[in-house]
Amino acid sequence: MPNIIVDQDTCTRCGACVAVCASARVYQLRETAARPVRPEDCWSCGHCVAVCPVDAIRHPDYPLERCPALESLPSYQELVAALRDRRSLRAFRPKPVPRETVRQLVDVSRWAPSASNRQPVDWIAIDNPEHIARLSAEVATTMASLARLLRSRLLRPFLHLFMGRNNVAHAVEAADKLAGLADDRAGGADPIFYHAPVVLVAHVPEKAFFGRDDAVYAAYNLMLAAERLGLGTCHIGYVNAALTRNSRLRRTLGLPEGRQLEVVLILGYPRFPFHRALPRRRMDVHWNPD
Repeated sequence: MPNIIVDQDTCTRCGACVAVCASARVYQLRETAARPVRPEDCWSCGHCVAVCPVDAIRHPDYPLERCPALESLPSYQELVAALRDRRSLRAFRPKPVPRETVRQLVDVSRWAPSASNRQPVDWIAIDNPEHIARLSAEVATTMASLARLLRSRLLRPFLHLFMGRNNVAHAVEAADKLAGLADDRAGGADPIFYHAPVVLVAHVPEKAFFGRDDAVYAAYNLMLAAERLGLGTCHIGYVNAALTRNSRLRRTLGLPEGRQLEVVLILGYPRFPFHRALPRRRMDVHWNPD
């Protein structure tokens, strides 16, 4: 149980800590100041420390010297421009990414939200070209094996039972592409990682209830930050699909015991710059549907 203290002389009774702690209800507004009445229920999210305008709250997990004051933020227009600038990159320059830059981007990813502020995401960085090539070959071979299963009419009824008829139909349509992955690799191409100099693997504890969401948030923070450093990224889903069918990939990836893979990114310097933002479909919004 955290030893939370509210400085009774500094507190102005603004009620902000009570309002932002609406789920755990740690704080209660008394006659002279707010008080932590249920510290044992604290999620350790830090919202109370972040919202207090007079720094009256002392939380052991969030000492004020580690919680810098917020600086000016980009405007809405600047943020939208950054979001529109990001592209999924599949053409990289043969230039290594400094490990310090990779560490910098991983550090940025920790500012993403996570369920109950558990911060479960860690990363594996692979920048050895031979290691990346070995991983690419194993993923391509595994997906080619899946393609052979999908094409088998004898196995189709069993696949319907496990995957569902619609999913199998979509997978069969993709079988030709999956089968060609190994052939492309044999021809010198890299249809998995596109010869990117870095592969990044986001992993979380096994059976983490919102682990996938937490990893995706962290990964997208990293992807947006990479653009600002002149780098590009792409989310690679083939590795997730291959891992469910090839347990040996855990060793190739270096996944620690008790952890599960959620997101794989590639990272590197763009071979060609992008000069225009592209349009996207406008999403429908339905208000108060019946």
